[in-house]
Amino acid sequence: MAKKLSFFSAGKLLITSEYGVIDGALALALPTKLGQTMTVVQHDKAEIHWIAKDADGQIWFEDQFKITDFSPKNSMGETALRLQQLFLLIRKMNPQFMSPEKGVVVETQLDFNRDWGLGSSSTLINNVAQWAGVNAYQLQSKIFGGSGYDIACAQKRSPITYQLVAHKPLVNEVVFKPGFHQNLHFIYINKKQNSRTAINEHYRRITDEKRNSLDAITKMLLEAKRVSDFQKLMIVHESVISQMIGIPPIQETLFSDYKGVVKSLGAWGGDFVLACGPENSQEYFTQKGFPVVFSFADLILC
Repeated sequence: MAKKLSFFSAGKLLITSEYGVIDGALALALPTKLGQTMTVVQHDKAEIHWIAKDADGQIWFEDQFKITDFSPKNSMGETALRLQQLFLLIRKMNPQFMSPEKGVVVETQLDFNRDWGLGSSSTLINNVAQWAGVNAYQLQSKIFGGSGYDIACAQKRSPITYQLVAHKPLVNEVVFKPGFHQNLHFIYINKKQNSRTAINEHYRRITDEKRNSLDAITKMLLEAKRVSDFQKLMIVHESVISQMIGIPPIQETLFSDYKGVVKSLGAWGGDFVLACGPENSQEYFTQKGFPVVFSFADLILC
């Protein structure tokens, strides 16, 4: 019977510092219970047979790649070419990757909707890096760029702080499950945003003053014991990022009547937001047209 390898990587939510993490700001990031699984089974045909399934178990991509140059058999679309690029990079990093005699069937399974921005790319990169025996941070940097915090989340099973120090990731596991975690909600706002595009369009290099502010807010958020203190820090953080990128806070534009505080996450105005407010906030957001609402306990690994 063919040996089966299995890998899992957690999804991610960036709670603080957003764009600033690229320039060395201290960030709080949360791995999610929803992630991506990848299985690898050897077979005798000299190819990589790739099968990608979405959260509903439906195949959204399938193709076969030659072992020699990793050219796709059936498609020249973006996904096939991105995978070919990935395999070629891996072979540069590890010349022993994929022997020419045997092939594999690789199957990936997402736990979340691909549009949610929880890390469909970073979880894939981390899974593939584990399989191929290469450094996931380096692999992602060559393919997508970015800060690497999402790779750190993919590899961890508890909240972390993340910081680039001399361009190298400094990752620390932290305790983050506030006594008021029932008041924290994560809402998908239906506006998929490519973070690379967002960074290029909105972000200009962070000042030392703003980096220091974000560092301090991150540390204070971790220590906050009361809802009111946490909410005040969320508001200050929104103001700092808003000034950096020239976009108004999302609460002003979408949720001005919410009886709590709403904070953008990640690429701002794109995927998930964090709300700190009444325990029954799901009803409010559903009525506003945002039915995908997770509680802290349902979504966060800790």
